[in-house]
Amino acid sequence: MSASPSNPAPLLWGTALDGYPVTGKQLDKIERETKLSPALVVFFLQWPAQSQTGGFPMDSLNTILHRGAIPCITWEPMYYEDGIEKMVPFQKILNGGYDLYLNDFAHQAKAFNQPFIIRFAHEMNLQRYHWGTSKKEFGPKSPDIYQQIFRYVVNRFRRTGANQVLWAFCPNAESVPNMTYDPTAGWNKSGAYYPGDDYVDILGMDGYNWGTTRTVETHGWQSSWKTFEDIFFPIYRELNAIAPQKPLFIFETACADQGGAKSKWIVEAFRTLNKWKVQGIVWFQVQKEIDWRINSSGNMSYTQTVKRSTSPALFWIKQVDK
Repeated sequence: MSASPSNPAPLLWGTALDGYPVTGKQLDKIERETKLSPALVVFFLQWPAQSQTGGFPMDSLNTILHRGAIPCITWEPMYYEDGIEKMVPFQKILNGGYDLYLNDFAHQAKAFNQPFIIRFAHEMNLQRYHWGTSKKEFGPKSPDIYQQIFRYVVNRFRRTGANQVLWAFCPNAESVPNMTYDPTAGWNKSGAYYPGDDYVDILGMDGYNWGTTRTVETHGWQSSWKTFEDIFFPIYRELNAIAPQKPLFIFETACADQGGAKSKWIVEAFRTLNKWKVQGIVWFQVQKEIDWRINSSGNMSYTQTVKRSTSPALFWIKQVDK
């Protein structure tokens, strides 16, 4: 990928959605709420409990593309059993136990013949995700396990010729556990999970400003208001050192209302994005743990900030040179 010298960072504005499939009504609602049209739409898709054909999100991808946006699948190698998350064991993946599913998905992607992003097994530096293992097994071997899974999946796609798929490596801004409170957690650094330049097209990072919404008494930890740069600078520095030539995206972010000025936070975020030459930012437009929606406070001043700073999807996708 390369960007035009006259605009080294054509910034895309995106929306991350909770729920599947993606529908036109859902995107209509987002546009009404935010007064913005996303150029990038991120959604979440889990693997089946057993390897099988089917499951390619054709309708969701088409719905997004027809809006002039780039689709991004956050592809999670896990499934739900009685409401509990079950990670697909890495041995089963590497031994071919999911090849039927992977090969069919890759063939469908090739036949689809439109560019889209797969953000595979995101936030791998959080114990909460422990991809390929049980939570108890999350530890010093996890980075190597993750690398093996990532490379294996990408190679399945390459064998089918699904070369228009762009692969995103996306850690969380803060590793959990980390050495600020656990001196044995030196192994859990984002760079340790990196599968290599040959397997990654886009670098990503996720992070949220929780404001003052979390307390020790209620939630087990205390949150505080943080600027965009407070949250992302350490992971930005690490990723930029790993692969400075790769496009960099914020694939998930949002800001609480409680504890500071949300509109000012957004303005400062865009200044930082421009300074770092980040190519895309995706807002988690969901009411979940708290109301993360960008319009939660009813203050719509952010719309001009976003519109002044972003480009349409078509402009960015023309920069792709694989």
